[in-house]
Amino acid sequence: MPSFSGPILLLLPALSLLVGCIAPEKTKGKSPLVPAQMSADSCVLEIFFVRFPFDDPEVNFALWQEVDEQHFPVELRQRLVRNGFRVGLVDGQIPVTLSRLLELGDKPPPTGGRQTVGAAELEDQPRVLRRRLHLRAGRRSEIVASGIHEQLPVLIRQSGQLTGETYRQAQALLATRAFLEGDGRVRLELIPELHHDAPRQHWVGSQGMMRLQTRRPRRAFADMGISATLSPGSMLVLGSLPNRPGSLGHHFFTEDQGQLEQKLLVIRLAQTQHDELFSPPEVLPLDEDLQ
Repeated sequence: MPSFSGPILLLLPALSLLVGCIAPEKTKGKSPLVPAQMSADSCVLEIFFVRFPFDDPEVNFALWQEVDEQHFPVELRQRLVRNGFRVGLVDGQIPVTLSRLLELGDKPPPTGGRQTVGAAELEDQPRVLRRRLHLRAGRRSEIVASGIHEQLPVLIRQSGQLTGETYRQAQALLATRAFLEGDGRVRLELIPELHHDAPRQHWVGSQGMMRLQTRRPRRAFADMGISATLSPGSMLVLGSLPNRPGSLGHHFFTEDQGQLEQKLLVIRLAQTQHDELFSPPEVLPLDEDLQ
């Protein structure tokens, strides 16, 4: 039987050169890795913090003429107003005033995600701080609305009474949860909280077991909790009333950086991949709610 090892060996270098010539050229600037897909029970929120001069008429008056405050129940709005908060919904086209405030035409969308969003970066930062928050359905996350105050005297109006309390090492946060609807919308729940003092150990229950958890004491204001169902692109707008000094809303959305400034928080539903046909809802333990 004739041997062909010699000619084949001679052809191998030529074939390798030919294959090298016809191989597709890699596109510069693009990663060969396939982007990670979101889980079906998750969504992405786009978070904007906007700083503006205290009592600015454009933000405190003109903007709210273009935001739907009537979306929320009258009783809730009254409680929020008494405590210095203001909340509204933008569904559809973004109002001109809000678009200008958010500088939407000046910056590309942020990349990446975080489990918490902080406002500490507001110090010495641009007027608009923009971040993304990746949420799993039903799981708690936090939006940090203020820095840590050594002493924070807060006035609270509840049940027709005005009470005051001072918190040490206090920080304002919004406990945040997202619940995905079958039509692609997301029900977003926000509860104002004050975290204060040094971390302590707490026993919490989960699935019939107890475990020790270390965290700071916190006071949650569930009666001021906000619930809104957002479609992709919809925005939730939160701010404070300038005529409620010392109120809870004042401490959430006002900063003293040598001069008094207000902050506006805008939360936009950026992305969701929920499909109820293929992803049955997952029941997640809410350990954080157990005291």
